[in-house]
Amino acid sequence: MAEGIPLKRQTVYSLIVGIFGCGTALVGLPELRSVNLWFFIVMLALACLVEAMPVPLRLGSASLTPAVLFSYVALDGREEAMLCAIAAAFVPAMRRHWDFETVFFNAGQYALSTFAMWWVLRQLVSLPLIRIDALAVGALLLSAAVFLVVNHAFVQIIQWLRGTLLWSAVWAALVTDLINLALCIPFALLVVMLDSTSAWLAPIMVLPLLMLAYMLRSHRQAMDLQEIHECLANLATEFDMRQIALEAAHLARRMTLADCVAVFVIDGRGCLVPAAVYPRSYEAEFSMEGWPESEGGVIWKTIHQRDHVIVPDVRKDSRVRFLGETPTFLSMAIFPMHAHQKAHGAIVCYAKRPKAFNHMHEYMDALANQVSVLLENAKLYQELQDRSFRDEATGLLNYRYFYEELSRRVQASLRENRPVSVLIVDVDFFKRFNDTYGHLAGDVVLREVGRILERHAAPDGVAARYGGEEFAVLLWASAHEAYEIAEAIRQDVSKLTVDFEGYHLQGITVSIGMATCPDHSESDRDLLVKADSAMYWGAKQRGRNRTAMYAPEFDTQLFVDPLTSLYTHHFVNIRVRDEMAHGATCWGVICLDLVRFSEVNAAYGFEAGDEVLRQAGVVIRQVLRHSELACRYGGDEMLIIIPNVSELELAGICRRVTQAIEQHPFHVGENTLSVRVACGMEVYDVVQDGADLFNRIEELFARLHAPLHVSEPESPSHSV
Repeated sequence: MAEGIPLKRQTVYSLIVGIFGCGTALVGLPELRSVNLWFFIVMLALACLVEAMPVPLRLGSASLTPAVLFSYVALDGREEAMLCAIAAAFVPAMRRHWDFETVFFNAGQYALSTFAMWWVLRQLVSLPLIRIDALAVGALLLSAAVFLVVNHAFVQIIQWLRGTLLWSAVWAALVTDLINLALCIPFALLVVMLDSTSAWLAPIMVLPLLMLAYMLRSHRQAMDLQEIHECLANLATEFDMRQIALEAAHLARRMTLADCVAVFVIDGRGCLVPAAVYPRSYEAEFSMEGWPESEGGVIWKTIHQRDHVIVPDVRKDSRVRFLGETPTFLSMAIFPMHAHQKAHGAIVCYAKRPKAFNHMHEYMDALANQVSVLLENAKLYQELQDRSFRDEATGLLNYRYFYEELSRRVQASLRENRPVSVLIVDVDFFKRFNDTYGHLAGDVVLREVGRILERHAAPDGVAARYGGEEFAVLLWASAHEAYEIAEAIRQDVSKLTVDFEGYHLQGITVSIGMATCPDHSESDRDLLVKADSAMYWGAKQRGRNRTAMYAPEFDTQLFVDPLTSLYTHHFVNIRVRDEMAHGATCWGVICLDLVRFSEVNAAYGFEAGDEVLRQAGVVIRQVLRHSELACRYGGDEMLIIIPNVSELELAGICRRVTQAIEQHPFHVGENTLSVRVACGMEVYDVVQDGADLFNRIEELFARLHAPLHVSEPESPSHSV
């Protein structure tokens, strides 16, 4: 009830002003019998034509109609001027969006403002004006100022009754009208000057006013088109949907002078969600969750209607849905966005006062359509990006995305003093599981484990496939909170039952390692290494099916093999994935095997065998460069991996290493042994991920061992 009181007051006031103003003008109708009918008809037509071509200014739109009114008032044509004002006020009735109350009020206040100007001018000088001198010009300027003040007084009383009076808007409107008066006064003076010589010629001098209005309007349109073109050109290479929406909202606000503009897009759920709100201070007025089509509303209806809709007063429109009890904005202009016969959303302009968008910018429909094309392109780009960041087997994000997000979150963690944790999750005995049930069953298991990880990572965590049967999870959580989540993941996986082709696959377990920034490290790569170390040495090597938090004791176990002093296979695995995340796809591999190493253990004992391995590790480290990674692969097998290497370069490295080992005298107690090396090498040009590379390495070692089973043993005891 209280909300309707301002509306009733506004309506009553509008009707009073309209009746009083129009009535005052109609009282003088009998006096029109003595006027120059030609002059009156031409001036009336000019007033309507000029009113139909408002001049768009940055602070609003201005009408040059006062030039006709000033001319008539200066010629003492009070009744004629008031009737021209009323006729011009009814011009908006020919437009699409208008209402009688507003038009009637404008006619009344136009007529009364004209009457006030005539009365003041008559008190200052004799009418009609015959001579144009300083006194006449000054009097005309003063009376025009009275016209301006009275006109604004009527309008601002409306705003006061609505409860939307803003002094900033008052001053902005005054500046706009002052510019308008500066354009109108010279034409009024021209008409007065020519009227004394030829009453037939005087109205013709208002025609340049039409040309000026047309030129100013065309100039403003060209500037607006250029601004739209520049904005859209800058956004052509932008694929961030939020940035596109924000720039579009900013531009739409400048074009329509709205208090707020929101760009709504239809998301994957079929809900209408605000992608951008400008100014951002109004974001609290909108629900960021969006609303589905089933809830209805004027925006959804406009999108399906495919043509823009103006809502003069939201309180009187049953289609409008309010988030609160009292609306913040009282009028709306909705411009649907469609591209290639598909709806993408809408640009919605809001104003705190009713009927703010009766004169809409003519390019907003075109802007909405162009923005919808940009948003569609951004969606397609994001879908392609999403596919490149998705693992096909599990549907999770892949390690490339994980590396980038890890870097971003660690930086944010240090900047905002907010802990972030990394979990590395490895499915236990997965190779044995694959061999038993097949790779298709293995993929199903990985997908189910991935779903558990996604559920525990929600709502703001990231679950990714790290490689092979390993997963990684990013959490905004402290070390204690992350440990509890990891334990919950481990327990849920242990209860998992996977149905595959009639089989009920159970007994699936995972080993989890975790590390937290900034507790354990402030470097993204180091944090990942430490989480991996905790998984491998804290969980995997201590019995599996457990969760381990990083501890310093894992570091040396992770980096260096205690016997050969080469890197551990696990650490090389991490380094390979890191290089792949930075674009490395070509890898050179050298597999080394000490020939008949078991004979050394049999003849001299295991301590002698360990000494040979220790010295072999020293030799390999001495001849390799920094970028050439070597690790103990297992037993007496050594592995060397080099990224981005040619076959010729790899062959040179292989010769260098094998010659160094075979020429080295291995001192074992009182004995000196020589060692022969079996070597296999391969350059893999396109490697998908770490798991793919190490599967190929395993095959290369298998080929390396195959001929050794049929070779004849050699007899010298000091040669291996």
